[in-house]
Amino acid sequence: MNTLPIITLDEIQTCLSEDDILSAVKAALISHGRGDVNSPPPGILQLNNPTVGECHIKYGHQKGADTFVVKIASGFRDNGKLGLSPNSGMMLVLSAQTGAPVCVLDDKGWLTDVRTAAAGALAAQAGAPDKVKVLGVIGTGEQARLQAHWTCRLLGVKSIVVYGRNPEQVAKYVNDMTAQGYEVSIAPEVKDLLKQCNLIITTTPSPKALVLKDEVQPGTHIVAMGTDNPGKQELDAALFEQAAVIMVDDLAQCVHHGDLGHAVRSGLISQDRAVSLGQVLAGEQKGRLSPNDITIADLTGIAAEDIAVASLVWERKKGR
Repeated sequence: MNTLPIITLDEIQTCLSEDDILSAVKAALISHGRGDVNSPPPGILQLNNPTVGECHIKYGHQKGADTFVVKIASGFRDNGKLGLSPNSGMMLVLSAQTGAPVCVLDDKGWLTDVRTAAAGALAAQAGAPDKVKVLGVIGTGEQARLQAHWTCRLLGVKSIVVYGRNPEQVAKYVNDMTAQGYEVSIAPEVKDLLKQCNLIITTTPSPKALVLKDEVQPGTHIVAMGTDNPGKQELDAALFEQAAVIMVDDLAQCVHHGDLGHAVRSGLISQDRAVSLGQVLAGEQKGRLSPNDITIADLTGIAAEDIAVASLVWERKKGR
């Protein structure tokens, strides 16, 4: 019996560049938006004992591909107290002809982290105002770092304003991002960040809205990343009424457990107001209509992104 290949994190990181990941994720979002990916609703397991944790299972098949992918990604926010990463996971690549597994990607959650960051950066670019001098980041965790790096790199921005609830975590964030070459300042409150920035990325597990309708300036683009589970909310539901453009990675997911869902269930807007981020990236829809528009990208993470990065790794490694 042949041993199932296990591709390690080091091997995965060695064979992928940031440009590779950006290209793969962009293609995945476009393909998903065109309906070329078979991806059933994700599984979400919420664990409240002994600590707060969650496990997401996403899976799907790119039309015409000879493999399909199943991804398991977990997040346990108190892991830092144990000296562990808050995120972990793996991806399984299987034959679309026989169903047999062909390899395991032991990525320890890294592929999920970077594909999420790439999607956020692409969503930021899709609706960004013409002039962005500083990026506003709400949150201080791993995605707050990755989103800042990937978005600033893509848009050529060097300045960041950050808001976080924990002063120690904020100070660590500032030190870490400054060491990467960014200019970082601290906003004492979310409203102060919103006054300074016209491009905002939210990356928190907040159970209630942090970004309020009356505090958002005209011309602002918001990328909401943190609301990927029922029970989370980062944006004021009323903010969606004001938005000229609402982009989503997957409409059903965003209505079910994204920020958009709060606005739809409240009767404030119809889900038909949303457009596919993939269609915006393909040039088939507009991400911004005028300079003073408030625009929103609501991202919940899609299997198409996992399929794209996992398949790319397997294609590059299987012939070696």
